[in-house]
Amino acid sequence: MDRKRKTQDEHELEKDAKKGAPPRPPVVEITIDKAVIKGYHIFRLRPLMGLRMNVVAEPDNQHDKHALAVFMPPLEKIPTDQHDVVTDTKRRTVVRDIAEKCVGHLPASLSSILNQLSSAGEVEEITCVAIGLPRRSFWPWPEAVQKGGGAVVPCQIHLQVVDKERATAALRAAFNDMGPEKEVLTVL
Repeated sequence: MDRKRKTQDEHELEKDAKKGAPPRPPVVEITIDKAVIKGYHIFRLRPLMGLRMNVVAEPDNQHDKHALAVFMPPLEKIPTDQHDVVTDTKRRTVVRDIAEKCVGHLPASLSSILNQLSSAGEVEEITCVAIGLPRRSFWPWPEAVQKGGGAVVPCQIHLQVVDKERATAALRAAFNDMGPEKEVLTVL
């Protein structure tokens, strides 16, 4: 007997229906490509490439009230076969050493936009995936010697949204007000 596997969204919708709550629309994903995690030169924690990391608001951040920090997930959320994967041979760091630790921040201009969309209810969750090795900041991000410059980790940002068209339109409109980074950020 073939049984259809239900997604987590379908389970949540069923639970809400049983509680008498109005049905929630299903969540869909938007990806922002060609972004970076900033601050590698400060945190010195190299994330495991391909692993979804949590993006968390830091309203008490003294440098930026819209700051979004990128954290490695808790060890129990990381597949066990990856716990001892070396992420940084120079520092002899393995995944279990950096679980739940902050590996950097999203760029300020992007954090501001994503915070606004989250506050407006457009974005339910933000995650981030490292797709490259740490390197010196590169165009369009500030150079290493400039304010906001330093080492970065190339990444993709994943947004869980309810209305993909509306969220995509809001992102693209907000990107128009950005500096040179708007030239490379891509909404997939």
